[in-house]
Amino acid sequence: MKKKVLSVLLAASMAVSLGACGGTAAPAPAPSAASGASGAGKDTYHVTVIIKATDSSYWQTLLLGAKAAAEESNGKIKVTTDGPASETDIDKQVTILENAIAAKPDGIVLASISSTSTVPAVEQAVNAGIPVVTVDNKLETDAYTQHIATDHAAAAATAAADMVEQWKAKGIDPAGKKVALISADSGSAVNQARCKGFTDEIKRLVPGIVVLETQYCDNDIQKALDAADNLVLANQDLIGIFGDNNHMGDGIAKAMEQSKKGDKIVTYAFDSDDTEIDAIQNGNLTGIVVQDPFGMGYNGVLAAVSKLEGKELEKDKVSETTLVTKKNIQEDAVQKLLYPGK
Repeated sequence: MKKKVLSVLLAASMAVSLGACGGTAAPAPAPSAASGASGAGKDTYHVTVIIKATDSSYWQTLLLGAKAAAEESNGKIKVTTDGPASETDIDKQVTILENAIAAKPDGIVLASISSTSTVPAVEQAVNAGIPVVTVDNKLETDAYTQHIATDHAAAAATAAADMVEQWKAKGIDPAGKKVALISADSGSAVNQARCKGFTDEIKRLVPGIVVLETQYCDNDIQKALDAADNLVLANQDLIGIFGDNNHMGDGIAKAMEQSKKGDKIVTYAFDSDDTEIDAIQNGNLTGIVVQDPFGMGYNGVLAAVSKLEGKELEKDKVSETTLVTKKNIQEDAVQKLLYPGK
């Protein structure tokens, strides 16, 4: 697969929603609200946005996008936000969703941790006339109103392709060498798609590569660091590591810093936070596959309102990704993607 690196201006991302669309920070107050797209039915639409985790800067960025949609609407949209502290707390997210439905909002935007656990509540909401726009993780039901997400397998494949190019540039022959995958969660359909997309592409490009057993780390940075450390110590012929989200990327980057292997082992992860960005600039992480959470939040809210106004929506929308490396990290479009709203 040819590597695709997209430098997409944030403004463009925000514009495509209804026609063509899909770290670690301090927890957001839960719930919080922002008032603020045009509509022809009610004076105000109330949209509840539920994220996977308040402890992640990635999901905080999605909330920024949702609130921006409200703020630009001149009071037409009111956005309320909520979510569990951690991506491992599925039961808490289900409870938050059930409580949100009981409060009877006009629409819901949901980034579900699980592909199955929130399905009964989502079906209940849609049956009650509440449109539910899902982002990121796709549910095992057709009840959702619209799904906005990255093509996770294809995006991960771009990291695999770039890894091979990096080996060539370093003069590394990958045949017979080893690569490792460090995953946040074995039960996440998103992470499964990313790991499969990376593995399939790296095996296609390098038939003789050895892919080690995936290490699962409960979305814990320290566990990812320990896993990366152990992989480096146990495999002298390890030449690549792939992490499937930003917490895994944080752990991998710290392991490269401690082991001084950043120039010998090519490393990639998903999403972006300050640790990953610094690691790219310092040579402790080769690249990150950056999604557009701001655009997902913004477009998700507008999609819910569009449905409420009787407009037809495409069932599934793809949100593009950008492969960020030291080579392009200072480009204006990439900076806007890494630091939306600034």
